[in-house]
Amino acid sequence: MKDQFFKLTLVTSKKDTPLSKYLDFIAICVKSGITSVQLREKNLSFNELFRLGKQLQLVLKPLSIPLIINDNVDLAYQLGADGVHLGQSDGCVVNARRKLGSNKIIGLTVDSPEQLYIANTLPIDYVGVGAVFPSNNKSNVATIWGCEGLKKIAHLSIHPIVAIGGINETNASVVMQAGADGIAAIGAFHDSNDLISTTKNLRSIIEGTQYA
Repeated sequence: MKDQFFKLTLVTSKKDTPLSKYLDFIAICVKSGITSVQLREKNLSFNELFRLGKQLQLVLKPLSIPLIINDNVDLAYQLGADGVHLGQSDGCVVNARRKLGSNKIIGLTVDSPEQLYIANTLPIDYVGVGAVFPSNNKSNVATIWGCEGLKKIAHLSIHPIVAIGGINETNASVVMQAGADGIAAIGAFHDSNDLISTTKNLRSIIEGTQYA
């Protein structure tokens, strides 16, 4: 699964949802087509994140779905997670690679072409580009790329591009056509009225666009 992990990433947003209910939610998404989960909970302590990460691993590991930790290399290391996703202010990629090892996934958000040029020289597995569209779930983004911006940066990247920000079933196709290799989403999953259908449809759009 590692070679396809970036296709469809669910970014967590547990909030006040009871743990057992949220794990059921994750399990439905896993069975319906997501290819990785990114643990991103801004309001939890390290210990709370660790406990949640362990519970997520119980759901994900049997099906070989990678767990990627947002921002926190130490948490990824202590959990034995499959990787980490770093923003521009979340520490040194080279140090993260040295600590986690060569077989772990490392992603890096880029907010400008200049940051992408640097990312092209770094030991990472993918770049995160977002927000592609405005999103209620990420209000502090540095850049709104739009599809034209995504298309321009896709031509410059030597790493796979995972697009995020306001992406759902209605616009996923144009995002993929603009050059994304995969999609990460929060609201598309958490706000869905038909989780199975949404997940399957997004995966189908990604696969269909890639191989059209």
